[in-house]
Amino acid sequence: MQLPSVLQMRIEQLFINMKPNEVRSAAEVLSLRYRMGEKAPDGTRLLTSEQEMRAYCAFRMPSTYACVHRALEITGVTGFRTLTDVGSGTGCVLWAAEDFSEGLERADLLERESGMIALAKELAQEKDNVRWTQGDMRKMDIPKSELVTASFTLGELAPEDAEKVVKRLWEATERMLLIVEPGTPAGFARIRKYMELLKDLGGNVAAPCPETEKCPITGEDWCHFTVRVERSRLHKYLKDGEAPYEDEKFCFVAVTREKVTPAGMRIRRRPLIEKGCVTLPVCCKEGIKEIKVTRKNERFKTARKAEVGDVWE
Repeated sequence: MQLPSVLQMRIEQLFINMKPNEVRSAAEVLSLRYRMGEKAPDGTRLLTSEQEMRAYCAFRMPSTYACVHRALEITGVTGFRTLTDVGSGTGCVLWAAEDFSEGLERADLLERESGMIALAKELAQEKDNVRWTQGDMRKMDIPKSELVTASFTLGELAPEDAEKVVKRLWEATERMLLIVEPGTPAGFARIRKYMELLKDLGGNVAAPCPETEKCPITGEDWCHFTVRVERSRLHKYLKDGEAPYEDEKFCFVAVTREKVTPAGMRIRRRPLIEKGCVTLPVCCKEGIKEIKVTRKNERFKTARKAEVGDVWE
């Protein structure tokens, strides 16, 4: 998966007047600071300079966009007309959500950093249906929308603050709330906690969970999904890598106001493809198990093309 071409072009234009070593240095500082933030969330500012904010666009936007886009794809819920994105950063959720809308009539993007808002506006030049609001998600009003999102942002808060924000996000949700977190054990622990909280508030889990009353994952295992992100030349330079792609892990939960029919079975790990057989690790009502699809099965070709997150009935 890759960024829309117009967005990629505008990101590259941000670096025309920056020296290459300045860009890489800012990306390295940014990467270290985000890893530290994953361990000690306290609402601390993670971006402190214009160079770092620009580096974020090239360093993190492709992966964030891909994770949110894939999460929305997995939910199977479309036709949104309004969007509220909390902790919107440089606005990549806006770009991803457009593919699942009937033409967004309004988008509210809430962000703490004024510099990030400025960059988001620069990248979304032709979008006149967007309202940017600066403020702290713990205190500011959250506009109601059909789709409400919070991606890679709640982990920066103290746990008690994050839960309060999740409740307020649900109050603002008219159709579906989507929360995306890093595909780490800590990210999954937060997602599982938010999921139970939202179910207690009357929400219906649309994805990723199949029809099951209780999460069957135990011990040191955790639920996460993977999306393959194509790297641009700039992205490869900042990552100091030669591979044309990277696999980004993420966790998510999508909760709806309306009743939904959960998947009967969902692929939870990358299928193992061997000669004449495909093994699908799945989560289902009966728990965690593996399904073997042999060449004799009429769905063998489908199994070979299956991806993590796909429904398997």
